[in-house]
Formats: sequence, structure tokens, C-alpha cells
Amino acid sequence: MAKPVKKTKAVDKWKLKKQFEVVAPDIFNNVAIGPVYSNEAEGLIGRNVETTLSKLVNSNQHHVKLKLIITGTKGFTAQTSVKSVEISRAYISSQATPGTDVLDSSLKTKTKDGKTVVVKTVMFTRKKAHADQKRSLRKLVDESIISSAQRLDYDRLVQEVVFGKIGSQIFNKGKKIIPLGRVEVRKMQLLSA
Repeated sequence: MAKPVKKTKAVDKWKLKKQFEVVAPDIFNNVAIGPVYSNEAEGLIGRNVETTLSKLVNSNQHHVKLKLIITGTKGFTAQTSVKSVEISRAYISSQATPGTDVLDSSLKTKTKDGKTVVVKTVMFTRKKAHADQKRSLRKLVDESIISSAQRLDYDRLVQEVVFGKIGSQIFNKGKKIIPLGRVEVRKMQLLSA
């Protein structure tokens, strides 16, 4: 005679997970972003969370995307730091118009607190630019970003990129070379601490 088979109840792994509230870094006043779920708090560290600037500062800037990385937990709160800032491609495409030039620039630099970042900018001119004007604009961008990075720590640099201060500094200097429509830092990414 065969032994009776014991029926065991399947455990729902989802019910074992705990809910943690993700909060933005101090530079965004620790605004709550939303929940994440994990079995253990240690399992959250290193996880990426994406959000937009409009959710953090109650603005209409939906085109500015931030990628945050969870750095630690305190109770059921997951603390984050900014890993990258990026402007959506659709927004950049909407700024380009016929009869103008779009100039891209990319630069790797170190901040005052020793973090390595890549900063990519985009400039929209109001008319076609000559080769020497393009060279002058790119040189201006590189000098502005390097000087900003050397005098600011990483968090402060993120603030200036997100709120457009670096873009407006470049715009004000660059419009003396050629009329500019707009200057944006289209992407800034942290490479290493």
C-alpha cells in the first residue's frame, strides 16, 4: 500500500516582502518618491529608482529625469543619492529648428569632493555657426564645466545642473560668440566616488 502524500501549503513569497519608502536626497528635501519591496533592507542597497524633477520639486519639468541609487536604509525608509540626471530626447528634439545648429559636447571631470562625472551639454544656435564659432563655444563649455566642478561638491553640482544654473552661465557667455536659443546640460552621470 502506498503512503499518503502530505499536502503542504505553498508560501507566497510576495507576502514575505517588506515595504520601504524611498526618499530623495537631502538636496531635494527628502521628498517621498514611492514604495519599494524587499525581503531584507540590505537587498535594497544598490537598487536604482527613476523619477522626474516634477515629482521632487512640484514643477512642470517632466522632461528632466533623475536616476537615484539606494545607499542605505533607516527603519523602513530607503535613502538615496543622485546617480544621473538626463533630459528626455523628445524635449531635445523639440528644441531643434531648421536653419540652426545643434552643438553637443561631452566632458569627463572631477568634482571638489573627488567624484568623477561625465557632463554632456547641448547648445542650440539661432543661425548657422562657422567652424571657429563652434570651436569657441565648445572651449567655453569645457572651461565653464571644469571651473564649476572644481569649486562645487557633487551634490551642489547636481543642484546647479538640475535647476539650469550652469546652462544659463554658458548661455550668457556664449551669446557673445553667436546668438543662442538655448543651452542645456542634457546628461550628467556619476562614474565613481
